[in-house]
Amino acid sequence: MGVDVNTFVYIIESGFASTWYSTPIPQTDTDAAGDSRPGARSLDANGALGLVLHYLSSTMHEISLQQIFAIIPSTVSRYITFSLNILHVVLRKIPECQIRWPCTQEEFVAYNALIIVQHPRLTGAFASIDGLNLPVQTSADAEIENATYNGWLSDHCVSNILVFAPDGLFMTSFSLGLPMASTWWLTQHSCTVTRKLMAGSVLPLRLGSA
Repeated sequence: MGVDVNTFVYIIESGFASTWYSTPIPQTDTDAAGDSRPGARSLDANGALGLVLHYLSSTMHEISLQQIFAIIPSTVSRYITFSLNILHVVLRKIPECQIRWPCTQEEFVAYNALIIVQHPRLTGAFASIDGLNLPVQTSADAEIENATYNGWLSDHCVSNILVFAPDGLFMTSFSLGLPMASTWWLTQHSCTVTRKLMAGSVLPLRLGSA
């Protein structure tokens, strides 16, 4: 499912379980302001988290999830949507899950120190950047279908930029919207990438003299 047992339990105990049991699942035939009925649900909090982690970390179709978790199609779709919303809220509250830029001069210096151990000439660097093409369904809209088609990969995808600290922490990411054809493409659009990175970050200090 993409996480170990301790991480799974940590997420459950950090608010996923309490939110799952206390929040009514949105349905068209129920009152959104009504009381939650956890006893009537097909999955408990552990099962719901397991379902959404399987959904996020695997390429299996929903029909396979129906068989694994023994729930009907409409329930699978509703539980996935509901659990994704809970997981999003919970992860934003867990300190270890925060995705942020360095905030102090000390953090920049520490990251650069890790980098120059392997690359002595990279003074001033504090992170690495990489691209990731995520596959998407073929859109029925001709313009969207054409915009997301990557001729290099012969597939439909949306390109994303990921930024990592040298200790492995995930700093930030954003979607370019259009598929990257190659490293050459990223090089040609480096100014666009830089503007997006700067617009979505708070960099109070420069490390040029580190």
